[in-house]
Amino acid sequence: MELVEKTGGAIGAAAKVIDQFNTWFGGVSSVQDKTRWLEITLVNLSTDAKLSVDDSWFDSGRFWSQPFQSLVPGTAMTFYVCNKDGSIMTGVSGGVGLEVWQARYISDNSVVSDSGNSWWICTFSNPFSGSIKCLTRWKGYGIKGLWEEMDDTHMVRDERCGCYMKDDKKIVYIFKNPETPW
Repeated sequence: MELVEKTGGAIGAAAKVIDQFNTWFGGVSSVQDKTRWLEITLVNLSTDAKLSVDDSWFDSGRFWSQPFQSLVPGTAMTFYVCNKDGSIMTGVSGGVGLEVWQARYISDNSVVSDSGNSWWICTFSNPFSGSIKCLTRWKGYGIKGLWEEMDDTHMVRDERCGCYMKDDKKIVYIFKNPETPW
């Protein structure tokens, strides 16, 4: 009986060690099993813009599920980011750039061509140590440049876009028409 109890204890301890190694080195099957992760939702509330993820940059981490679809007006897309497999004491931090197609107006009310030369940038951070952050801007920024400006912001709203923390692991980014009130 003692041998079974001792073996059960050792097996349980070994299972915990194996689970931790799997978490560190990529042997997990769910993003929620990663050390650091975020659920990112992009919402297109505009009436005239198609948004396409065209660029991404990570200071640390990676996509768990990659955003690939376009967002037509009135749609949303959710994807996940997480720390890299095998990383120790790191989080996930970076951003995505979306090309804006067929947008009719920018913040100074000038016309944008249909060639899709306008950008919506969404940055995020869930570090191993520190607070979760998000920041978004319409036009005039690169991903890394905007990422460097992130602070402990939990809600951002400007004329065309905004972001907020839905909870401690979920960030929502919104793109809208300038005349649409928050």
